[in-house]
Amino acid sequence: MPKVLIIGATGYIGRSLALSLLRSGAHTVYGLARTPSKASLLTSLEIIPILGDFIDSAAYLAIIASAHIDVVVDVSGVNDGSYKILEDLKKVGSERLEAAQKAGVRTPKLGFVYTSGVWVHGSSMDAVSDLDPVGVGHAATQPPQLVAWRPALEQAVIAANDVLDTVVVRPGLVYGGPSAIWTSLFKPLFRATQSSAGIAEIAADEDSMPGLIHVEDAASGIHAAVEKLPFISGTGVYPIFDLVSSTESMKVILESAAKAMGFKGKVEMIKPKDDLFAIALNCSINSTSARARTLLGWEPRRVGMVARMEVYAKAWVESQKTSN
Repeated sequence: MPKVLIIGATGYIGRSLALSLLRSGAHTVYGLARTPSKASLLTSLEIIPILGDFIDSAAYLAIIASAHIDVVVDVSGVNDGSYKILEDLKKVGSERLEAAQKAGVRTPKLGFVYTSGVWVHGSSMDAVSDLDPVGVGHAATQPPQLVAWRPALEQAVIAANDVLDTVVVRPGLVYGGPSAIWTSLFKPLFRATQSSAGIAEIAADEDSMPGLIHVEDAASGIHAAVEKLPFISGTGVYPIFDLVSSTESMKVILESAAKAMGFKGKVEMIKPKDDLFAIALNCSINSTSARARTLLGWEPRRVGMVARMEVYAKAWVESQKTSN
């Protein structure tokens, strides 16, 4: 049974991914936990915890070697800290291959799935593909400043295929469940509803058309990448895959969220100018994810945010109660 280590297993996407892998019955799942309480949470979910973090990496690197972990998935969202994760894994992967060579045997490479995001495409309603160049001068659009470093990391990941089997997955703007990334957009609506205000001002671009994906579909896409990794890496297939299930109007999203929360006033959207996160959040993305469907066999199941906004808005509201 393949062993998978998830860096970021207690996080938003990481937890869904871990449970998806476990439900398949085909994987033993390990998770990196920063604290004993997080380790206990993983244990309760039948995930084998490794206490440590990506900075002090000795603990999890030792487990990769001793337990012979087959695939490591980075869904940590630690931004450019993922460079350290990559360098550590390259070292472990190289040591594994060298040990096999000395023993006169062949061994599979250590697998690595890095989770990036579709914001690297920049903001445009022109159709894009995961085969399009990103972050270089001849790219059609440039990524927002918040993630301008990420295309170089993606290239570093796929260039490590001499010692690792590598795939990069790029989920769209993730929603569903606690939807923490939507808090800066939903909270003004919630507060205005609670105070019976007449106007809710939100740092958002009403012309934005974000590429979206439900958290469970993001998890299933990464799960598919884990399982297809040996068939993709090093075969000539470009190992980068966008994961987007729908493209919807930010204006309609927020107006439907307001209605679901019971807000009776006016939703006023103010296009962000200086807030790097808000600018990235409002990227328009037009990607079909056709290659992920064809090559990974991925099929999103929870398609459409606005259509079920009554459910998603209430899920976000409830998550705010439990997190406070």
